This record gives sequence, structure tokens and C-alpha cells, in this order.
Amino acid sequence: MTPPVAMTLWRDYEELDRPGVCAGTTAVSGPAAEASQALFEDGVRRVALDDLVDLSSASDVPTLVLVRELTAYGIAVDWRVRLDAGGWRDLSHLFPPGEVAGDEEAHRGWRDGYHFFKCVYRRGPGFLQVRDRRSGVLRRITIDGPAHRAAVDDLLEGCPVSALPPAVLRDLATMRLVHLLDGTAWWLPCRVRQWPSGKSVL
Repeated sequence: MTPPVAMTLWRDYEELDRPGVCAGTTAVSGPAAEASQALFEDGVRRVALDDLVDLSSASDVPTLVLVRELTAYGIAVDWRVRLDAGGWRDLSHLFPPGEVAGDEEAHRGWRDGYHFFKCVYRRGPGFLQVRDRRSGVLRRITIDGPAHRAAVDDLLEGCPVSALPPAVLRDLATMRLVHLLDGTAWWLPCRVRQWPSGKSVL
């Protein structure tokens, strides 16, 4: 069983000392989307994760999934990460970490290049649509095949690579929509309920 993700909570985007701003601590387990929605509805606007996230360990996939869901709700995430050889750019749509262990250049690039809606998706009737600006150029991707949509459902919380049809996994990985970590794969884009307005994000 995956251990819960321990964190400290604030009801403000800053770590302020005013009464009522610090909302204590919690440990999140279970579906990340449900946990993030509950935190948001409780007024939480910033969290700090206790433990370093290691991008060489599949055991940290649940934490990465949680960071994705918190990012989708606009919750600031104070977290620390150690990169693997694959780097950070595929993760650059996630709220930037406060520390990238041993790589200040990656930390600075992630922080300076981040913006909300950098890589997002929404569901429509019989399709998913992704808008991805991680490369600096907008890519619009529509996923409408039943096997691909079923794979996305499996990938939302992370799943073994062996549980996915190889051709489908290859397609999604080629489009940089999944992250592979030591035999585990998880879905990268953040979900939005409606597209934002404005040319800067579309």
C-alpha cells in the first residue's frame, strides 16, 4: 500500500502568521482528484509537502499525481524534487518546486517558465482535448479512440506499464502525455472544466 502524502496547509497563497491562515497538517491518500477538490473547497490555497520527491522511484508517482491535481485547482505547492536523467521539461506545467536538488539551473528554468494552463485537457462527449505549451508552441491534441480514452482513465492515478496496450502507451508517450517511471506510467496534463479566455493561454 502506498504511504499517505504528508503536508502542511494554508488558507492563503502565502505562508502567513495571521490567525486562521495555517490550516494545520494532513496526510493525503486515495484518489488525488477527490483529495485536491476537498482541500480547495475547504479553503486551502497553499500546501507544503513534507518529503522530497525522487524522480527515479515509482513509489513517488502518487505524489506527482497529487501535485498535478493540486496544480489543476490552482493550489500553490511547495515541494522539493530530485531529477532523474530524463530532466524536468515534461513536468514544467506542474506548479514549480521550491527546490530542485542539485540543479539550480533547472529550478530557475522551471520557475521562470511556469504559467497556469501550460498543459491541460478537458473531456467532451466521446473525446479528450489537450492543449500543450510546454515546448513553447501551442499543440492541440484530440484523443477520441476508445482504447486511448480508456488508457487515460487508467493513467490518472498511475498504473503499471504492463496494464496498458503497448501501441496505445507508445502513442501517448510519443505525444509526451504520459510520464514513465520505473515500470509505472501516469497521465501528465492537468484537467480543466472549461477553457480560459484570452489568446495568451489558447
